[in-house]
Amino acid sequence: MIVSVKGWTVVFKGERIQADLVAAVLGADGVRVEVFGDHAYGVGVNLTDARVMVPDDQAETARRLIKEAESAPLEEEE
Repeated sequence: MIVSVKGWTVVFKGERIQADLVAAVLGADGVRVEVFGDHAYGVGVNLTDARVMVPDDQAETARRLIKEAESAPLEEEE
């Protein structure tokens, strides 16, 4: 089933746990965000598909933030 909501754009598709993390990052940066997908967590693993949607006028900002987060170097632990 494809979720489509007028005025909203899908900016991420993937596992629910990843979608929740993406939504948290976007929300922390002031982007209005909604996650659509099942909550089927089990034994610390979640393999359900989910989509992160943002208002159309924030889609470009959201995609930029996601790209920046994906390309950011990981901090090394000492």
